[in-house]
Amino acid sequence: LGGGVTVEAVHLPGHTRGHSGFRIDGVFFLSDIDLTGFGPYYGDVWSDLEDFEASLARVRDEVADFYVTFHHKGVIEGRDTFVEMVDAFTAVIGRRHDAMLEFLAEPHSIDEMRAHRFIYRTHVDMAFVESVERRSSELHVQRMLRRGEALEVEPGRFQAT
Repeated sequence: LGGGVTVEAVHLPGHTRGHSGFRIDGVFFLSDIDLTGFGPYYGDVWSDLEDFEASLARVRDEVADFYVTFHHKGVIEGRDTFVEMVDAFTAVIGRRHDAMLEFLAEPHSIDEMRAHRFIYRTHVDMAFVESVERRSSELHVQRMLRRGEALEVEPGRFQAT
């Protein structure tokens, strides 16, 4: 950029296909990896759960003086603090997955999972919530099927194994 400042783009898919972070002279810009207690957002049509987890592992290995999120947290100083935050953020995926598996102790459809609300609290009323809940449930159910954690017990209804 001039004056000795360099920027390196780091592809971090998962949130979206083209999501990227940036290394800027001792700073790692995390973009939409916001490190909030809400956890990772992967409810977009172009989101991918496995890619997101790989990207979270990749950013965890980044060494920088400062880490910057686009939303909410802002500037995070120090690697130890950052690692604690990224680990907590990543753990949300596993907690959601476990909650969905528990819900699937009985057969349910994706629409029933959407209505149950694993991502947003039930009082949250925004236009995009239903589609995010649906997409996130689809991604987790696809993962469960690949892992043998659930079966499609009748067309469109899934149950934990």
